[in-house]
Amino acid sequence: MDQGLISFLREEFKEEPRFKLTEGDALKTLSGHPARSVLCGNLPYSISTPLLVQLALRQPPPKTVVVTLQKEVADRFGAQPRTPDYGAVTVLLQTVFQIEKVRALPPEVFYPRPRVDSSVLRLTRRSSFPGGLEKFYAFVRKGFSQRRKQLKRVLPVDLARRAEELDPSEWWQLYEQHGREI
Repeated sequence: MDQGLISFLREEFKEEPRFKLTEGDALKTLSGHPARSVLCGNLPYSISTPLLVQLALRQPPPKTVVVTLQKEVADRFGAQPRTPDYGAVTVLLQTVFQIEKVRALPPEVFYPRPRVDSSVLRLTRRSSFPGGLEKFYAFVRKGFSQRRKQLKRVLPVDLARRAEELDPSEWWQLYEQHGREI
């Protein structure tokens, strides 16, 4: 934890009654906080994927999430089907959120300077999204567990396509038809 930042925030917002600073591991403390409509932050790159998965699986997910991520991770979240970056997390996040890359951030805008490029992403909750996302996500992860195989060899489906070929809506349709069998 960044004690300097904690001290700065406590001093900067000491007169703001709505400000509440929680010190701790976000992956462990998030579930204890009420759902928020807007979240923003500069996420530690090592926890960005599990934290955004937690947010997507919340009921309800936030309306808007604006985060700074490692560029490669941001690219994965916004990836299109039939690309190497497209995976189970991509499908989950794109099922719940519309994902927009707001801007690229070079290493020199940070202190200390990281060895990677970064991106700012805005995730806006879709007006409608399905419930039961935990089981859906497990279904999709199983489908992606053997990327090179056709789905009929991995899941109880009769589909001669690979996981990376289905867009998020096709994944949901497949889950609705066969996901209960897992």
